[in-house]
Amino acid sequence: MTLSNIELTISHMNNNLLRMGFLVETQIKRAIRALTEKDMKLAELLIREDVQINDLMRSIEDEAIRLIATQGPVASDLRNIFTVIKIVTDLERMGDHAKDIAEITLKNKDILMDVINEDLIEISRLVMKFISESLDSFVAKDHEKAQELTKMDDEIDRLTTESIGKLYDKAQNDPTLLRLAGELQFVLKYLERNGDHATNICEWTVYIVTGQFRELN
Repeated sequence: MTLSNIELTISHMNNNLLRMGFLVETQIKRAIRALTEKDMKLAELLIREDVQINDLMRSIEDEAIRLIATQGPVASDLRNIFTVIKIVTDLERMGDHAKDIAEITLKNKDILMDVINEDLIEISRLVMKFISESLDSFVAKDHEKAQELTKMDDEIDRLTTESIGKLYDKAQNDPTLLRLAGELQFVLKYLERNGDHATNICEWTVYIVTGQFRELN
């Protein structure tokens, strides 16, 4: 395999990485919609289709392993391949968190879970934007943009903290909301963790360009 073919394979892996990111964004959007609209069929569909993310992760990993094992890529290509494997792991965990939210929805189908719907929608939109732009910065090898994007994680953290505070303020005035507040806190923390995973993608982008790993947040 010539160098150009190695580059073509890496490009194909990056395209699949973007496809995997799109699937994750779709799952997050579905998860929050299922929760806020009490759409149990959508929650069940999300859980069934989580396998698509897992299958795509394995496909990318297999392609990376074959490339390393058979073609002896140079150091810069190895760094690229290594970071792709790291990023698909983050994406797979994001998909798992979307699935976790869907399972919370199914478990609480008899409870009206609309206490902080607007907050959930706002945070999830920010998380999806963060994921999309972090992946774009990785494929473009734009480490400066990647560093700038991590400010979004600060905003996600701030909104999450505020929303948890709202939950328990309401629960103080209505003890029946205590269990609900606990469940919704899990949802908020899953969204927040997805922001952390997007931050990881930005860190790997800086690494692939500079050769040095830096914690950005």
